Amino acid sequence: MRRKIQSQPEEKGPNMVVGLDIGTTKILMVMGLLREDGKIEVCGYGKVPSNGVEFGQVFNVQETINSILAAKKELLNKIDEPISSVYVGVAGRHIHSMSCTNSITRPNGLDKMVSKEEIDKMIAQMESYSVDSGDIITVIPQFYEVDGLPTLKPVGTLCQKVTGQYQLIVGNTLEVRKIRKSADGAGLDVRDLILEPMASGAVCLTEEEKNQGVALVDIGGGTSDLILYESGVPIYIKVIPVGGKLVTRDIQSLNLSFEQAEALKIKHGTCLVDKANRNNVFTIPDTAGYGSPTSINEYTLANVIQSRVKQDILEAIKREIDASGYASRIKNVVLTGGGAMIRDIKQLSEFVLQRRTRIGFPINGFSTTPDSDLKNPICATALGLLKMGCLAENQPYIGNKSTDDIVDFSTDDIQDVDDDSPKRAGKLSQLSKKLESWLRNILADGGGVE
Repeated sequence: MRRKIQSQPEEKGPNMVVGLDIGTTKILMVMGLLREDGKIEVCGYGKVPSNGVEFGQVFNVQETINSILAAKKELLNKIDEPISSVYVGVAGRHIHSMSCTNSITRPNGLDKMVSKEEIDKMIAQMESYSVDSGDIITVIPQFYEVDGLPTLKPVGTLCQKVTGQYQLIVGNTLEVRKIRKSADGAGLDVRDLILEPMASGAVCLTEEEKNQGVALVDIGGGTSDLILYESGVPIYIKVIPVGGKLVTRDIQSLNLSFEQAEALKIKHGTCLVDKANRNNVFTIPDTAGYGSPTSINEYTLANVIQSRVKQDILEAIKREIDASGYASRIKNVVLTGGGAMIRDIKQLSEFVLQRRTRIGFPINGFSTTPDSDLKNPICATALGLLKMGCLAENQPYIGNKSTDDIVDFSTDDIQDVDDDSPKRAGKLSQLSKKLESWLRNILADGGGVE
């Protein structure tokens, strides 16, 4: 039976949002909404095998469209809500970053505080910045300087010049077009393209970890995405062109089908040879018609997995962290994505990266998920896209009142008026009356204020 989200037409509540992860091994579409308590509620999902994607990039557009349509159909079988737009993840080998600065001069800066609108305008200018190497996916503020003094919070300061240091995440124009074409072919409008490791970080990392310094490693099917956080903001991003699918290919070379190799990796694989049992032998039936089964012991399987994960994924991650210039600031590592579920990868990561490591489950910011299958690192990107989409589209609301219906209580228009001015006193009185009226309306509707 399909679930119908109940709402009354005259009430204005949160928007339904859909996150779409176009992965190398799976297509995952998740629908949800932002509740009034600030938590994300997952209402349904559709998950199908991915066809047409290699190394995190769309290779065959038509096959990708078909996979998205299959995920959409599965979602619609579970929940009776229209799906017209999505927040889509973007990753792959074509992603790279570049550093840029932007400055504004404020003639009356010592009399008027820096506003959020000024900072947003600076970011918008960087978003429209022309780059020869592709399309700008996102702009990440690194830090600001106010009259030469560094800060992470320029809003509210007094200064004559603000300079922002930004990291521009750039994607190949053709690859970005393929993503949009794939979504469009499935009847979906792309609301925004979001960098996948940022989406995963939104649901797998805590604010304390981001402030202390942490490396998030999202080991997907085709790529492993690295993103470093420090002082609460992303400071470095890199895509490693190796993922869990390559590990499976190595196991497949032991005379197995890809499906058999994947199942063996998940059920019996380990990243540590020392923890493998030589006497534990797996007999894999022949499915190709040759008649003889294949026997593999756990020790041989572990050798294959450890070699690939250690040399091609974790050691590549270590080289990138060391080369980033931020190695001394990174205290911990969080592994997520499907590859993070290989047994004992946490211990191998701590040995190779020389940092405390944990497995990142996508649980931050959610109420309860309708299915335990989503509480899995392989779903981190899709749930992160959902969360970032909800925060972008929906404003917190109280009862039946959305913030669109709430009057503006900003005091920006009185900050330049002298403290003892009658004009200031009058404006404060107006604000007081607005607040009183707003609270009275909320309580009359049966709402409440915590």
